[in-house]
Amino acid sequence: MQYEMIRYLIGGIGTTLVNLSIFGILRYGLDMRMQAANILSIITAILFAFIVNKKFVFRADDSGSVWKEFLRFTGMRGVSLAVEVFGMQILTMLSVPDIAAKILLQAVIIAMNYVISKCYVFKGGHLNEENNRDHTMSE
Repeated sequence: MQYEMIRYLIGGIGTTLVNLSIFGILRYGLDMRMQAANILSIITAILFAFIVNKKFVFRADDSGSVWKEFLRFTGMRGVSLAVEVFGMQILTMLSVPDIAAKILLQAVIIAMNYVISKCYVFKGGHLNEENNRDHTMSE
């Protein structure tokens, strides 16, 4: 379990960097409106995160339907998108600079997404074997 958490943290940092980089390029480099840049950066990060979470973090096997996992993942990440979009709106209305608001919201998003991914999206297969091994090792 602890190795999974470390992998999730590494994947989360990578996903956050993708999210922030795309946001910065669109918002400041191309002068895109804040929410448009925010939504596009989140969508890009979601696609990146699916691959990282499936292959690297949870090491989910391919015995199930990848499309089913992808639809569950993107559906649940839609909740994250809503939290981030509304959070950005609220924080910027409170005079928090947009990039600072985006960075602050990432901690909430990362924690929320771990629970969603572990409990709902990438369950079964290699994940259960690894959890059993990690649980046995910690006893």
